[in-house]
Amino acid sequence: MAGEIYKQKIMEFTRKGNIDRVKWLENIEKYVLTTYAERIARNDKSVMQELMLPNWVTWELLYDWATMKTQKKGTQCTLCGNYSEVGIDFNKKFICEYCFLKIKNMK
Repeated sequence: MAGEIYKQKIMEFTRKGNIDRVKWLENIEKYVLTTYAERIARNDKSVMQELMLPNWVTWELLYDWATMKTQKKGTQCTLCGNYSEVGIDFNKKFICEYCFLKIKNMK
């Protein structure tokens, strides 16, 4: 499950009293931009060379955090590409509510 390693590291550092590391992990979005998080979630290990990270940050920790962060709710719409929980299945394709209403109201 996404986020397990990340949460375990926070608990481990809290137990050991490494408050600086806990604060760094809680504010990781300040150090790793969203575009990098998406690349990390796609398993692009070249990101490790581009980022300035502490030596205790492992690839597994970064990957776990990125997959947790970029996890989308719902199903991807065939027309707009956005994720939505509300919509219809038409010919085995998912269409979100917004696109469906847009098509329905076209004249």
